[in-house]
Amino acid sequence: ANDWRDSSVFAESWFGTASPDNDLHTVTTGRFAFTTAMTDARDFSAIVNSYGVLRAPWNNDPTPFMTRHDHIYGFANNLKPSGCKEYYIAMKKDTWMSMSKQLNSAAHGHIHETVGGSWNHYYAERLNHQGSPAVLSFAHEIQALSKNLWRTGFVTCPETCSMDTAWSDCQCQCDADAIAGMKSYDVLNAAGVLDSADYFDSEDHVISKFKDENGTIYYELPNYTAEESMVIYDDLLTMLCSPGHIGDMFQATSSNDITFWVLHGTLDRLWHFKRLGNMQNYDETWDPYHTCYGHNPTNFQPFKNLFDTNDRYYTNIELYENLRPSQEALQYMYDNFQWPHCEMLGYEMSNEW
Repeated sequence: ANDWRDSSVFAESWFGTASPDNDLHTVTTGRFAFTTAMTDARDFSAIVNSYGVLRAPWNNDPTPFMTRHDHIYGFANNLKPSGCKEYYIAMKKDTWMSMSKQLNSAAHGHIHETVGGSWNHYYAERLNHQGSPAVLSFAHEIQALSKNLWRTGFVTCPETCSMDTAWSDCQCQCDADAIAGMKSYDVLNAAGVLDSADYFDSEDHVISKFKDENGTIYYELPNYTAEESMVIYDDLLTMLCSPGHIGDMFQATSSNDITFWVLHGTLDRLWHFKRLGNMQNYDETWDPYHTCYGHNPTNFQPFKNLFDTNDRYYTNIELYENLRPSQEALQYMYDNFQWPHCEMLGYEMSNEW
């Protein structure tokens, strides 16, 4: 899984090392050495971490540079970057909802995690660094699930920390007041964790079902006693109470890593190719059911005057329409829609179906 990190694109003359070997986890040589992360950013954005660095609020890393790591919560990352198989699957989707999910996850999500990585978390230490398949599987979930606890107010971070404050003294953690009087399973359920987590017991048996068919919490998990179940719920919450530090590519300011721009152009080209194909067999409906603002068709985005001079922000659906490759106002185009390396691997990259 590490061979790809030896690629020439991670040479000094290209994007810099894929996993810097230093305590800051930052590229120190080559064209993108010491790429800065914005500090003292509170006047620029309301969304900063406790140090005032322009990062996700739950990512309390004070490092003032772009960061990368080849480990995920204490373990060597066993995932490989997305590639031709995921692109091929995306092209076969017959709805915008299913294609967008594929593009947002399997077709590119692994690259965010494998380049960004994470560190400064107690997960591996508490498990004596024993990385079973179940343990590694959950390591890939921690970042997203901890973020859910932050969004629901159960994980909080210090309001401010000076740049000379040690990271160990400025950590995000479960808020004692917010969870007071609640059982672990109630906190996890309120944050939506029990609907998507795959955890494990002391013998590394995977537990992926925490509710019955009616959506009621298993206070006593199937095949476990009430006491064993409570230990599992308590351990699960404990592992998610600290988000740790997250490499730039694996969180909200991933655009600070040059690899972001290569990756997203690749997916945009795939999306254009799809929309130039047989649209009669493709349902473009955008479901308005997402619980997070910014993901629904009528939600506004911070872009304006890209296709007109009306000086108003666009909604998602307006961007969707204006970004059609057939639109004359679109100010760019791709010179080809060919993936010869995928064809060589046996994947027919076609937009006809």
